Amino acid sequence: MSKKIKVGIIGNGGISGVHNSGYVKSGQAEVWALCDIKPDVLAAKSKVYNVPAERCFADHRALLKLKEIDAVSVCTPNKTHMSITLNALKAGKHVLCEKPMAMTPGEAQKMIDAAKAAKRKLQIGLMHRYRTDAGYVKGLVDSGALGKIYFARCQAIRRRGVPSWGVFGRLEEQGGGGLIDIGVHQIDLCWYVMGKPIPVAVSGQVYRTIGNTPGHFGMFGEWDWKTYTVEDFACGLVRFANGATMSIECSFIANLDQDREGCHIVGDKGGASLSPLSVQLETNGHLMDCTPRDFVTVDLHGKPADISIHELELASFVDAVQHDKPVFVPATETIWTQKIIDGIFRSAAAGKEVQIR
Repeated sequence: MSKKIKVGIIGNGGISGVHNSGYVKSGQAEVWALCDIKPDVLAAKSKVYNVPAERCFADHRALLKLKEIDAVSVCTPNKTHMSITLNALKAGKHVLCEKPMAMTPGEAQKMIDAAKAAKRKLQIGLMHRYRTDAGYVKGLVDSGALGKIYFARCQAIRRRGVPSWGVFGRLEEQGGGGLIDIGVHQIDLCWYVMGKPIPVAVSGQVYRTIGNTPGHFGMFGEWDWKTYTVEDFACGLVRFANGATMSIECSFIANLDQDREGCHIVGDKGGASLSPLSVQLETNGHLMDCTPRDFVTVDLHGKPADISIHELELASFVDAVQHDKPVFVPATETIWTQKIIDGIFRSAAAGKEVQIR
């Protein structure tokens, strides 16, 4: 059996618990060190994650000096993803960076270049690619069962879903609101399942009509409207080099009947949707509902297992580091998702379609 890898978690807000649990449950990793700029958070997580105080740091650069550390999870606000990742790669550590990859495509490219120069792995935390239903639909697309994919639609809509903690409502810290925080998951998933076509142009619009006004409550309680500078709602249309298009709808706040999350794929021989899964295939001149049932979640070895997609994500990263395999969600792919999001913001500012660059 390969030696367990030692990891450090940089940024210990809520998502760090997922990383800690995933590493531990993988059975092949040990959370060796922690970093957080808030002393009370660091002290609390030190006890919860069973990491001794002498390996807990306020400055991530101190953590990166530990020779024992093989890899790190970057779980900090979006604004710091690039700088911490660059420092980690320079220190010779493999990196699992939470989504979104960065604030801009330019920052994302610097991260990719640094990983290549350091000969280290850089995986991005877009865990929906690990879903069993997503793998099934992607298999249909790849096999040609759905024919030529010409349209897709993805949605990540919350009626009132502004996080009431952290800096999620601050543009200067996050780079955007619902589009960059929850929309990134569905955009990446939809693009991945479509077959990863190359985007060439984007037309988009964003709106802020409610978030920065008082007297509103949501699924996470009342948010800080005084510091709310991100969009409430974003929409866009992406054109791809192969002629396909993808529509996007995303919100932290929207006056609609219900939350919506998922994606739809349309081909000339059939179609499929995720969340919930449904499949349609044309047979003998009729469009038939052909949705499979009783999916079983499997682990990295293809065996049925009680494992979440977050845990699969962490186990996959550990496996890639241990056995020098390519990561399943590489930054070289997720930069296209970053470019689509950037294109929506640029198009909204310009009032016209913009080219992907």
